[in-house]
Amino acid sequence: MANHETIRVKDVDLFIRRSGVENETTVIFLHGMRFSSQNWEELGTLDLLEEKGFHAVAVDLPGFGKTPESSLTTEETLSAIIEALGVEKPVIVAPSFSGNYALPVVSEHPSDFSAFVAVAPLGIPENTGALRGIALPFLIIWGDDDPIVPVENANMLDSLLTNSEVVILPGGGHPTYLNQTDTFHRHLMRFLEKL
Repeated sequence: MANHETIRVKDVDLFIRRSGVENETTVIFLHGMRFSSQNWEELGTLDLLEEKGFHAVAVDLPGFGKTPESSLTTEETLSAIIEALGVEKPVIVAPSFSGNYALPVVSEHPSDFSAFVAVAPLGIPENTGALRGIALPFLIIWGDDDPIVPVENANMLDSLLTNSEVVILPGGGHPTYLNQTDTFHRHLMRFLEKL
């Protein structure tokens, strides 16, 4: 069962849902434009990670869910959250719009992370130069019929990286974790458990 709390991140009280053992690998879940941390709790993702021995943190980004607006830029937000959590080398799960928060940070400082789960994120074309040649383990998950972020972006991202795998889910749509939750969980856990 996830704990609900707020942590101070620069100028904002950030709402988070947390599960699992804090001294284990931390997996930070971001969210899409129309979503919040609530999705990850409702889908059972946070409970699943706790059961498998991970420390999971799902955040409401500033201006979403239960977190008020902040003066932080998208580029500053993720680093500030990680610093406030006091965790080292987390895994980042970034669906859709949250790619704008995660990809600039991960591409500039890949050694600060253990891995990255790219769930049809925005921001790939804008960060191609910085992403090229990165050896950080990437799991790239896409729906084959994504109407928001074309599946060609999965191959583009894969071609830039040196340690990535691509999973295309038939009928996954854009939020694959909502449309194909069990399959998404299976691939996520397989990826996390081999890190």
